Amino acid sequence: MKRLSLTHSSWLLILLGLMLWSARGTGVRPDLLFGSDGRHQIARFVTGLFPPELSADYLLGLIEPAIETIQMSLLGVVFGVIIAAPLAVMATSRAGGFARPGEGRLRGLAARASYAAARGILNVMRTIPDLVWALMFIAAVGLGPFAGILALTVHSAGLLGKLYAETMESVDPIPVDTLRATGAGGLATLMWGVLPQAAGPLVSVTLYQWECNIRSAMVLGFVGAGGLGSRIDIAMRLFRYEEMLTLLAVLLVLVTAADRLSATLRSRLVRSV
Repeated sequence: MKRLSLTHSSWLLILLGLMLWSARGTGVRPDLLFGSDGRHQIARFVTGLFPPELSADYLLGLIEPAIETIQMSLLGVVFGVIIAAPLAVMATSRAGGFARPGEGRLRGLAARASYAAARGILNVMRTIPDLVWALMFIAAVGLGPFAGILALTVHSAGLLGKLYAETMESVDPIPVDTLRATGAGGLATLMWGVLPQAAGPLVSVTLYQWECNIRSAMVLGFVGAGGLGSRIDIAMRLFRYEEMLTLLAVLLVLVTAADRLSATLRSRLVRSV
């Protein structure tokens, strides 16, 4: 018991040391936030948010960018799933990517090569932030929501591919091994041994990614990729804080509605599978 307490104390000291080291290296100064000038600037900003812009003409003008934000997030996750699904299959051995005993050394090497390649592609897709992807696609296709959709697609594919692969790797190996022992191929093993176990979690992470894409679509608007984010960017540049509060409220409504809808869909789909 004493040894366990010493171990916990050591880890706490290490964690505290890392926090102090990080705070010093990044110049953390709470006095700037809680000092008189910091409090004054925060109060000034918050005061500028009220009253929010609630005129009928302005609210009607937000319908199109709000719909555009939803469309971007939806297309981003759908196209992302289309790209992520085959890459995830190649990136997991339980999906049948590795050869069964007796299938030949050459096929086993090819499976391992595809495994490494798929993992590498997924790493690149999710490591580069969606904002950087948006800037790259804006240079290619110009300003507008299409660049945002492409950025969300690539980033979603990277995240979903990793989550799909890890989900399929974590299924119960007994049904998978049983199918392989009976001579089932990779596709049959995937369809009857892996997906029935992984379907629920796969649906959950996909719906969660859609929720994340709504928020990401807003951020991408700051670089000209369409949606509500472009309106927020304009409001901030022109110091129209009352409009920014309205835009943030609309975004909150969208995210909350998406959360409720995805929760309903998730519960129904999980019960059906």
